[in-house]
Amino acid sequence: MMRPPSSHDKRPNLSDLRDVRGTTPLFRTMTTTGLFSVEALLAAPWLVLAPLNFVKVMINKPSPMAHHFVAKKSEECQKNCEIARMWATMFWALQFVLALALVLNRKPRWMFIATKVCVGSLLLLNFANGVVKLPIGAVGGYEILSGLVLLIMSAAKPKSA
Repeated sequence: MMRPPSSHDKRPNLSDLRDVRGTTPLFRTMTTTGLFSVEALLAAPWLVLAPLNFVKVMINKPSPMAHHFVAKKSEECQKNCEIARMWATMFWALQFVLALALVLNRKPRWMFIATKVCVGSLLLLNFANGVVKLPIGAVGGYEILSGLVLLIMSAAKPKSA
């Protein structure tokens, strides 16, 4: 005969919080959405650092901590060189997109679409600003078109269970 739980019990009765698989719904939700996973832990530094560094490079302001991580010559190079800033913005944008995709547990096609559109947009922006010439600007257009083709192909495929 089971007695109802009382305030004198040392351990709370959590059986009513567990589903048929033996995990709590909250834990299952956190692990399936990526909020509490190895992927989230691996991506966390990039999700924080990438946007901060992207903005820092775009506004061309040296980080107060940069002297700890890069040589003075490298700081000055990036400050004075538009092509170096172009490559830095591309790097940080891609790191953010890929980290976000990792946390959201998206399929690789989504990562490729986002990466192609991001890289293409940055190449076109740098072409418009005179940092790169027409052949690289054309590659930017090609990258955006490639991303759109992948997006259309993804939308046309039926979702499988």
